[in-house]
Amino acid sequence: MIMRDEERLIPEFLDHSRGLYDQFVVVDTGSVDRTVPLLTAAGAEVHRQPWRDDFARARNESLRHATADWILVLDADEFPQEGFAEEIRALIASPGVGAATILRHDEQKNGIVRKARPLRLFRNDPGVAYRCRIHEDASESIAAMLAKRGERIAALETPVRHVGYLPQHMTGQNKERRDERLLKLALKDDPKDLYSRYKLLELYRFWGKAAKTAPIARECRRLIEAGQRIVPAHIAGDLVEMIRAALFAKDAEGGLAFLESMAPVADQTGHYHLACGLLLENKACFAEAGDRFRRAMAVATLDPARALIETRALAGLTRLAMAQGDMAGAKAHALDAARISPDDAEIALALGFLESLRL
Repeated sequence: MIMRDEERLIPEFLDHSRGLYDQFVVVDTGSVDRTVPLLTAAGAEVHRQPWRDDFARARNESLRHATADWILVLDADEFPQEGFAEEIRALIASPGVGAATILRHDEQKNGIVRKARPLRLFRNDPGVAYRCRIHEDASESIAAMLAKRGERIAALETPVRHVGYLPQHMTGQNKERRDERLLKLALKDDPKDLYSRYKLLELYRFWGKAAKTAPIARECRRLIEAGQRIVPAHIAGDLVEMIRAALFAKDAEGGLAFLESMAPVADQTGHYHLACGLLLENKACFAEAGDRFRRAMAVATLDPARALIETRALAGLTRLAMAQGDMAGAKAHALDAARISPDDAEIALALGFLESLRL
């Protein structure tokens, strides 16, 4: 773990992580509150490292101190739910498994909960390392380690509650300003860095800063068309959709043509087919839109945003069925979506209407 001034969150984290670890390694990057005493009292090995505007640097320092066979990476605002430790211990005893995603429930404003599957559990291997100053990522090096060992990624199903996206945590720590500054520093480090540009676009989308997106989107398009590789590969669909939204917001035909031109780099991602499906749906090309929504679900199996992709694709299939008068089919799709995301507002609205028809 890496921490700085997390005294408010540590007691709840500790309460939810009992029995989870054999070695508890924390890199503290400059706490001035009671973070370090709280962690030390809980038995953590706390290593201090001055903050250098680089989350990957701090993550890699924590990996350097880990001595166990497996590493689980969590943050102070992530609270494993009952049964998580037991599931991990069973999983790491499974033959052929070298890493695993967690099922993270991201709590957001208005009671919305999004599900994500970040890659957080992996074998302790000297080749594994994080990259990027912010939104640090180790997936490429983990994939190389798995290929070397002939092992696969599994998926943990016990939820981890994540509160870091709640407004009181986002605004209280000035995350918007900090994240933008670090991402721009990353671009100075590497002017061809598509990942940091992707994260900038994502940041502006989250904070509703659409006016800032066009210059970044144009640079992303230029780099992709020049052959720059998108790493990690699963972000490609979401990236090209944000480029489309920034550059073709008022040109649906141009936007669809742009997305189709991006098939060589994004065709294997669910977000890509979702974006194409929505534009085709708006053109009343229902059969083609349905094919895209189904394709989105088919390729989303290992995507960290699998639940979101599947829910939005099923919502699309629900709308298509309703538009064509197939209310029974629409209800079946909506029920499937509700099983994945019970609190989704669009699905709840659709089910309320469909159930009023007494199908």
